[in-house]
Amino acid sequence: MENTVIKHVKGLSADATRYQKKMHYKYGGIVKILRYIEYDKKHGVTNDDIVAIVEKLRSDSSYEEIRGNEGYLDRLKEIESSIVNTPAKKVLTK
Repeated sequence: MENTVIKHVKGLSADATRYQKKMHYKYGGIVKILRYIEYDKKHGVTNDDIVAIVEKLRSDSSYEEIRGNEGYLDRLKEIESSIVNTPAKKVLTK
């Protein structure tokens, strides 16, 4: 689950290939990411675990490269606000 959050927060690189852009468009949107998180919640992940990952991304020195990306903070806040506002059993759809 941590990899899913990191992949979304990192975003798409400036020199991405056509295939990477296509896959990001298809699977990298916030709706899909939240759906993956909801699936993980059904299988034992708690909101506290997700908040811990978000805090780790904000403060851990091993994620400094990610924090340098443009739009990092906006995407992180988007995930954080969505997690706080969604109940555990709600399944997100388009």
